[in-house]
Amino acid sequence: MKKESLHQFLWKERMNELNKKLKMIGLSMVMTLSMFLVDFGFGKNQALAETHTYDGKSPFYNSCASSAVTKDKKWIDSNSYVELKFSTVCKTAWAKVTVTRPAVYNHEADARIVRSTDGKAYTCASSGGNGVVNKGQTSCYTPMVYDYDPRKAQAQGIHAIPNSDAYNKAVTIWY
Repeated sequence: MKKESLHQFLWKERMNELNKKLKMIGLSMVMTLSMFLVDFGFGKNQALAETHTYDGKSPFYNSCASSAVTKDKKWIDSNSYVELKFSTVCKTAWAKVTVTRPAVYNHEADARIVRSTDGKAYTCASSGGNGVVNKGQTSCYTPMVYDYDPRKAQAQGIHAIPNSDAYNKAVTIWY
């Protein structure tokens, strides 16, 4: 039988302890993920993703924007606000963010629309939106989500904090 040096013995002990810790971390992660999937992702009570004709379309598709009403408006900061728009004819919702002065840099503001029943969400950069608020621009809008009862939608808006990677954020009511 080969003798181990004290260094080798201690190294093996450290590795055994590390392996035990990694196994515990892995087990914790698996348990957390499984609880998340059951509670929030793929549990039996979760709604399946819905597909509607108007989902992902521009608010100007079929003139939906012409019957738009603002259901809620929240100020993000002193220079910008987000609106939850709703088409009374198309029964759709979308988000619009507005900066009260021309943007001074690219990707200064963005909006997001989220549907409550299935979590479907779009931003201004999504196909059907008009792109994020870039330098010189003052607003952007998202594509639409179908929003007829019992569905509800919420608008979310962000506005960049100058000289930072952070954003101010505001959210509207669910409608």
